[in-house]
Amino acid sequence: MYKQGFVILILGCVVATGCNSTRMFSRGDKSMQNGRYKEAITYYDEGLRRSDNYEASLNKGIAQWKVREYSNAEISFTDAINNSPKNASLAYYYRAEMEFKKGNDADALQDVNRSLIQGPMNVQALNLRGRINTMQGRYTAAIEDISAAITLEGESSISGYLLHNRAIAYIGQDDFKSARDDCEQFIRFLRNNNLPVTVEDNYLLGVLQYAVDDEDGALTSWKHMPDEERAKISRIVGNYNSKF
Repeated sequence: MYKQGFVILILGCVVATGCNSTRMFSRGDKSMQNGRYKEAITYYDEGLRRSDNYEASLNKGIAQWKVREYSNAEISFTDAINNSPKNASLAYYYRAEMEFKKGNDADALQDVNRSLIQGPMNVQALNLRGRINTMQGRYTAAIEDISAAITLEGESSISGYLLHNRAIAYIGQDDFKSARDDCEQFIRFLRNNNLPVTVEDNYLLGVLQYAVDDEDGALTSWKHMPDEERAKISRIVGNYNSKF
């Protein structure tokens, strides 16, 4: 009788601990949804002190990333991977982003490859691997990855940025026509979504248009630039073309 009571007591403590952890994780998730990232980190910390959990470690890392606690975020992503190494596609992706941000391309590539082995349709991971390949001069591989991401993503809030990244890879191949086409779609995407088009965006598009002999298009793009920048272009290009 005493032994049975002891077992029930221990099981009750285990269940209570699990329930408390679940409650903390739920509160953390709600705080994340409302953009209260520091509050979310506190809840995840409290829950994780009582029970390991892949999703909670992953979300804690994302919250830390949002508030620029990059070193802590990388630790959280590693904790998530250690907690569930065979089901950690997102954690590998986020850790790869951290490594890429630090300039550790080799480590980033290794992690993003692991992410894609576990989650081959992860659009963000495909895009990241494309960016890494572009940085390392593997332009064909970069275009393949980003094209796959574009196909999977369709029309969305990030599809335009994928086109921009693929344009950069096309430039590496000296395929200025394809780069121009992607860049035009990217800027159209920005304008259709009331997003700012930067000076650099207009400059790049103009250069690509000029490279494929679309001089009128280049003129139109460069007209969106500040007078001082437009004057610099006019001085350079005008030496070769009277239109400018």
